[in-house]
Amino acid sequence: MAKEVVFNLGYSKLAGKQWLSSNPSALRVLSLHGWLDNAASFDNLAPYLSDFNHVALDQSGHGLSDHKPDGSFYHLWDHALDAIRVLQNSTQSSWVIGHSMGGAVAMLVAALAPEKVRGLIILDNMGPLSASPHERVVTMQRAMQKMLKYRGDRQVRYPQLADLVHARMQGMTKLSEAAATPLVRRAAQETEHGWHWRHDPKLTFPSPFRMDEAAVEAFISEIKCPTLALVAEEGIYQDNLTLVKKRSEAFPWIKLEWLPGGHHFHLEPSTATLVAQQITKFIDQN
Repeated sequence: MAKEVVFNLGYSKLAGKQWLSSNPSALRVLSLHGWLDNAASFDNLAPYLSDFNHVALDQSGHGLSDHKPDGSFYHLWDHALDAIRVLQNSTQSSWVIGHSMGGAVAMLVAALAPEKVRGLIILDNMGPLSASPHERVVTMQRAMQKMLKYRGDRQVRYPQLADLVHARMQGMTKLSEAAATPLVRRAAQETEHGWHWRHDPKLTFPSPFRMDEAAVEAFISEIKCPTLALVAEEGIYQDNLTLVKKRSEAFPWIKLEWLPGGHHFHLEPSTATLVAQQITKFIDQN
């Protein structure tokens, strides 16, 4: 049974779900979800990780965690700092699992705080999105213009919770109702005017800065811990095999596996078991 937890980082509070093992010497696992998801992303993996002390975070601006002040962006390195602060709550190193955006954050954490990361598992992610240097001015202009026009009082309202579930099912990456429902329950809030999303609307703003490939590979080269990359056959890389191969070759230590399913293969009931088996087997062997 999951317990709700809150981590006070000093500058912000992060919520999360915690599953504690009965084993007093259990290894620690920290799970980081993808963009616009939340800690419920790991609900279907958690039963298979019952031998571990497992925490799934709501990253900043998501789920039940605090939002950043207006005028602030959500950078990957901000999320990485948050995760490192959480990891510092224990003297024991942790396995870090990251899905999608959370995978990119987890990779930064493994490179920046190697003493806190025992091993790394990335789910349908091979690192941060990149851009060439000459794209940076236009990218930053677009992000700044969006921020300058932002009004926090404009929120889409939905008559029923089921409407949010349907909207999430039809998002950028398709989800079944069974997978979308736990995410929406944690991401939704009811008011007298109906239901709305709890996450910070600023999360939808374009990123003002993306690293180039050389920078991404520099971070990857600093990840010294055992790394497992599970990539979905029908996920975000199905048409970009070259990038997967190129990024995987930059890791000092990696096992790469392609598994059936879509982008949320760890959450979909039909594919979560196989993902969990690969994860637990890798941890047991390392």
